Amino acid sequence: MRPTKPLSSTKLAAFTSVLHPPPPPRPPRFSLLADKCTSMYQLKQIHAQMIVSSRIHDNYAASRLLSFCALSESGDLSYAFRLFNNTKEPNSFMWNTLIRAQAGSFNPSEALLLYVNMRRLDVVPGKHTFPFLLKACSNFQSLETCIQVHTHVLKFGLELDLHVVNGMVRAYSVSGDVRNARRVFDEVPVRSLSIWTTMISGYAQNYCSNEALELFDEMVVEGLEPTGATLASVLSACARSGCLDLGERVRVFMEEKGIEVGVILGTALVHMYAKNGAILMAQKLFDSMSERNIATWNAMICGLAVHGHAKEALDLFWKLEKEQIVPNDITFVGVLSGCCHAGLLDVGRRIFHLMKRVYGIEPKIEHYGCMVDLLGRGGELLEAEELIKGMAWKADVVILGALLGSCKNHGIIEIAERVVKEILVLEPHNHGVYVVLSNMYAEAGRWEDVLRLRKVMKTGNLKKTPGWSLVDGDN
Repeated sequence: MRPTKPLSSTKLAAFTSVLHPPPPPRPPRFSLLADKCTSMYQLKQIHAQMIVSSRIHDNYAASRLLSFCALSESGDLSYAFRLFNNTKEPNSFMWNTLIRAQAGSFNPSEALLLYVNMRRLDVVPGKHTFPFLLKACSNFQSLETCIQVHTHVLKFGLELDLHVVNGMVRAYSVSGDVRNARRVFDEVPVRSLSIWTTMISGYAQNYCSNEALELFDEMVVEGLEPTGATLASVLSACARSGCLDLGERVRVFMEEKGIEVGVILGTALVHMYAKNGAILMAQKLFDSMSERNIATWNAMICGLAVHGHAKEALDLFWKLEKEQIVPNDITFVGVLSGCCHAGLLDVGRRIFHLMKRVYGIEPKIEHYGCMVDLLGRGGELLEAEELIKGMAWKADVVILGALLGSCKNHGIIEIAERVVKEILVLEPHNHGVYVVLSNMYAEAGRWEDVLRLRKVMKTGNLKKTPGWSLVDGDN
């Protein structure tokens, strides 16, 4: 009998693999797949696999799906709510994600309603909940809501958390209550640079230039070196509020510390000077910048246009084209508003048509508003009315009011009557449109129509909305 030949190691390994095949590779976790999603189509595939494999109640994976739906630019907030509503016990991350998404939406009050539901279900908010909730308060601009959220911050012992404090200072400041904002600021023993920046910006936004200047100097004395982002934030607040003194103080500080004026800070300075009417200083800074982006050009163009320098704004726009820098929608708002101020109807028409035909930019309601104003000033009221009818958006009271004002200036009653009807659909109790139309009837000697309108106003118990104005006492 011949002895059997022993198997080689290679053959033995092959034989063993047949008898005992290796386990199949584990599929990647759904949470990892969710984090790699780039579209709702991919996300729905993962969601379907979770349902098929009975992993739909994996809250961690479901929370990653919900995060993409709620926060990604490619997401779908309504789908996020469907996921949330079908989750048996949503975790705090899911609640916070939806509150965060709603806080930055067009309807931030929905974030507050979510929080109310969260508390009704005895879900305890954490340090990540309140910054998003306070962001909603800032966008909602409701002082009463800020106070209510503040009481919950105290209740849960988070009044010293720096992110929460920063949110409270911003929310109070945006709502116009700088006294409470400062009280929150003062109660924190150790403040981050972002909290200092928020408080200084809050003062600037509420036209408290002296307090903003004092606090900026105090911050520097305490040894906190503001970063470029901090300075840009303060300069932006100065631009919005007309706080030129603080903006000038920031510029001097930058020179003293030898801080390089790059694109971001340079643009913020140009914007601040231009918005405050210091056009020569803005132009000087603009010309001295070695690097400029479209935001820099926009700041200069819009500043020139707003302050009546239409020719210079247009020259800068044509120069921008020659340098092959692509304008955006903000650029066209600036140029068209400059045309309005100067009454340059033909130029405005040409630029308006350039937007879509050459640059592929779809005009927004701001651009239509400029064109309606420009056409109205030029007496082209029918063209303005047709332009409004052709808009993709429903006309608001502002744009219709501009057309009504032009009708009054040119005495075109027929179009004015149609515009008034449209405004009253949007605002049935708008007193002002009746007054404008009544005055137009009176100027045309149509006294029966005047009496008819006065009767409508009387029976409708319409009252004039009081106006208001702002005067800077320091100047």
